[in-house]
Amino acid sequence: MSAFSAKLRLKVHRSFLFPLLAFAIPLVVRSIPEILMGPYIVGFDTLAYYVPNTLTWLRDGVNFWSFIATAPFLYVLLMAVTSTGVPIVITLKVMPPLLLGFLGLAVYFYANKTLTWSSKKSLLAVLFATLYFVALRASWDMLRVELGLIFLFTALIFLRKEGNTFKNGIILALATLSVVFAHQLVTVIMFAMIIATIIRLFLDNEVVKIRGIVLCAAPALFLFFLIVYANFVYSPFSVVNSLIGQDTSGIIALLGFRSYVDLIANTLGFLAFCFLPLVPLVVFGTKRLKANLQLKAWVFLILILELSVIIIPNALFTVFPYRWTLLLTFPLAFYAAEGFWIIKWRLFKLGMGLIMVILTVSFMVLPNLNALSYYNIFPAYIPKSMLQNTVPLSDCKDTVNALQWARKNMPSNAHLLVHDAFYGWAFLTFDGTQLIPYGFDAPEAVARELAANGSVYPLYLVWWINGSGWYGQPTVSSAFKLVYQSGKIAIFTYIY
Repeated sequence: MSAFSAKLRLKVHRSFLFPLLAFAIPLVVRSIPEILMGPYIVGFDTLAYYVPNTLTWLRDGVNFWSFIATAPFLYVLLMAVTSTGVPIVITLKVMPPLLLGFLGLAVYFYANKTLTWSSKKSLLAVLFATLYFVALRASWDMLRVELGLIFLFTALIFLRKEGNTFKNGIILALATLSVVFAHQLVTVIMFAMIIATIIRLFLDNEVVKIRGIVLCAAPALFLFFLIVYANFVYSPFSVVNSLIGQDTSGIIALLGFRSYVDLIANTLGFLAFCFLPLVPLVVFGTKRLKANLQLKAWVFLILILELSVIIIPNALFTVFPYRWTLLLTFPLAFYAAEGFWIIKWRLFKLGMGLIMVILTVSFMVLPNLNALSYYNIFPAYIPKSMLQNTVPLSDCKDTVNALQWARKNMPSNAHLLVHDAFYGWAFLTFDGTQLIPYGFDAPEAVARELAANGSVYPLYLVWWINGSGWYGQPTVSSAFKLVYQSGKIAIFTYIY
């Protein structure tokens, strides 16, 4: 009896320990760059878009269709927390580690319950899906994607689950709705996997199960069509209207590629950059996981989309190819975990583990100026270091100093020109009415246009000092005069 009790206690201990580790390890690791960044937010989109959008919508409200077009689950959470009085900076420091922790938990249960992997093997899948440098890049600022993935893995678990069909169906319907409400690209992946599942069930003549899945997925499909409609008609952020009427060369140029050859090289090169370190493990894992329909559908969908971009550039639509590449990380994590698990060569496993650790640790703790040379290849898609947001950590304090000076010293009728890199920063310092965001354009062109339209109020600009600027603008036009400098960050005034 005592031996049985000991085994039972061990089983219960493991049933809690491994899920706890699946949550805690990603959370703790993702907290490291947050701690090293001190009081500053981590991530480009986090600061450049989540902060100003949330604060603007709370202050001014938002049109229903524009709101729906963004798949706004994350914004709902941010606005709910911020409206209680919690500073948005604190929320966006705490939320990313929590999201990665919950993603680790969702991956663990998917591997454990759906793939029927052991606790240890499921935890290994969590490590690849959350701590591989490409997964960490997603957690750097793609918080909407992470939220969608958490619900996606939940939906996949209940898509295959047997038992109480009514209860499982309700959870599946809510999970699929949550995916759609969280992120559009994750939704496309989800529907591809659902379609693949339905095709398999049709071939197996499982009509009742097909009916149940269709019924559960119908509300999510309706919401997805609503979001697509809102993007085409109402969203001010959509690129769709810019693409309509463009020829192939126009679309390629609009999305930042110099030529068709550049598009191919960039797409395939980034694919290799992201997953070359995983190739040996994925090759071994593919032999064992080739029968898993859901993961195959995920991988095949993204590879088909990547291939379609190469064959038919117009297939880009509104999505940059690198975004699909980043989403390939998560299914490949299971193949890599399977390969690592079955390989018996200790030295090989030790070498692969060392490569993963070096890539992960260097990405998290080395500052931009001392980054691993590997991360210099595609800095527009994966930053050289997690220790940055729209500016490197070394410039954060100077950015605060410059904007504080501008707030105190700008005339009351003056306006500040802000690039996307400084829009979130400025929104935390100003009330928003004095800001003129100009995206990624040239500030001089914006200033001249304002002057041509009769504007006479003083214009100021926040940017790096000459020779230090980012985002393809290393210097400031001579039309702007430097009036304040803190480190590499400066305030300029426009000379009419």
